[in-house]
Amino acid sequence: MLGLGPRNGEDLARILTRKDLAQFGDALLNFAYSLALTEATGEPRGTRVPDKVLAEAAVKAGLRERLPRRVGRGEIANGLEALLGYSWLRKQLTLEEISTCLKAEGLAPANNFAKLAELALSRLEK
Repeated sequence: MLGLGPRNGEDLARILTRKDLAQFGDALLNFAYSLALTEATGEPRGTRVPDKVLAEAAVKAGLRERLPRRVGRGEIANGLEALLGYSWLRKQLTLEEISTCLKAEGLAPANNFAKLAELALSRLEK
């Protein structure tokens, strides 16, 4: 399945640093976030999720410790995108679950993305 999974010896650190997964995850999260905003406001919205928000979420979810020592905010954000892209491709998360999590009432976007990362990690570890 798309070169993913345990049969290829893919561990979490490798997943978090894969550029192809980060690029896919970036597109997926921008779409899902735009979808969540559209559903919440009732008006079509197309937007990008700032790296600052994703990096903050990655730190809150504990992903920072699983990345190489010297990485910047962009690489930390990419790690979150890679994890969520990988989880979606493995059918461990659905678009509906992602969108629902991103629409959570009363939470800041970074908290919503952190909760989503925690969900993905819990399913990945099964």
